[in-house]
Amino acid sequence: MTENKNIVYRPGSDRGLLDLITPAGPGPFPVVVCIHGGGWQDGTKEIIRDYAPFLVNASIAALLPNYRLTVTHPHPAQEEDLFAVLDWIADNARAHRLDAQRIGLTGASAGAHLAALVGLKAARRAGARYAVRCILPVCGISDVSLWLKQKPQYRQDVEALLGGPAEERGAVARDCSPLFNVHAGAPPCLAVHGDADDVVPLSQSTLFTEALCKAGVAAEAIIVPGADHTAFMPGTKPREPLGGANAFEGFFKKYLLNA
Repeated sequence: MTENKNIVYRPGSDRGLLDLITPAGPGPFPVVVCIHGGGWQDGTKEIIRDYAPFLVNASIAALLPNYRLTVTHPHPAQEEDLFAVLDWIADNARAHRLDAQRIGLTGASAGAHLAALVGLKAARRAGARYAVRCILPVCGISDVSLWLKQKPQYRQDVEALLGGPAEERGAVARDCSPLFNVHAGAPPCLAVHGDADDVVPLSQSTLFTEALCKAGVAAEAIIVPGADHTAFMPGTKPREPLGGANAFEGFFKKYLLNA
């Protein structure tokens, strides 16, 4: 296993750093981008580091990026940074033993929202030198405006993302909502959600997977009984991704190793 920390993927930005953890061997390896949460306003790549061993043990590289936060940079800054990460993979694949044609995206909470959004948009990006093959959002928001109605106490988070009052940013809310970016060419999706999530309602994941299925995309939701808003399974040591290690590893093996 090789670990490279704080690689610059976006020069000139103090948030433009990533960590890359690569299995031993010649490669090239598929890679999963693991995107941290924090309400788009907080957090670092360290939050989601515990996802990496499950990927590396499955002969998949794990890439953990920071991205610009909405405290100073509203949408589409986060999306732009993650596309810069995908471009970095394409530019540096040979040097780091990666396969830019076999990329997965995952994340929790705000990171889940971004994984879904970027995965959907990447599939429509003309001239891309990479391919996002699958997405696994954990406790993610799929409809930003609906989430604000469901949880009005998070208005500040939403309006920081939108860059202003929600009532004046309807078009922006649709653009940054995965639900309104669903299309028939979207990558396969496994959404994971706890049925006791009191931050992001379960319906945010089920509405999303239902829309993907209606568009003809392979999609399903794993609902974890009793789990709240968390990236990890309750009570597991070492910590397993929400939904369990077998489901997590199996999904990425299916679409990145066995496809």
